[in-house]
Amino acid sequence: MKIQDYLYSEFDSNIVEEFLMLLDIMEDNLDLTIERLYTEYDDAINDLFRMFHNLKSATAYLKIDRIKNFAHFVEDVLDKAREKKEANEELIDWLFKVADQFHEWYGNIDRNEELAPLHTDIFKVPKI
Repeated sequence: MKIQDYLYSEFDSNIVEEFLMLLDIMEDNLDLTIERLYTEYDDAINDLFRMFHNLKSATAYLKIDRIKNFAHFVEDVLDKAREKKEANEELIDWLFKVADQFHEWYGNIDRNEELAPLHTDIFKVPKI
């Protein structure tokens, strides 16, 4: 089933609209926040953690398991990365792969398509 059709058939339209706004905010800020890791590591890594934590919570409520599981996985990696105090090139490269996956799903949702499969290279987590 197309994702927006599912959401609007199962949930109040206000809840769906709030979720779509959350996605818009992430779409606008994700790449910029990853880039901020070079200059403001602590703030940027915490902002990324919050983004994926909020995404996990919202998609759990909306029963979008593919994105919920992805967000939970990324959140776990980011939680470990919060213990570090400087940017790691491997981590940043991986986060851009994570962002690519998010952007693809954002497009799927925006166009009311089925969600694309998860890119398996996401599971190649860098050493933190």
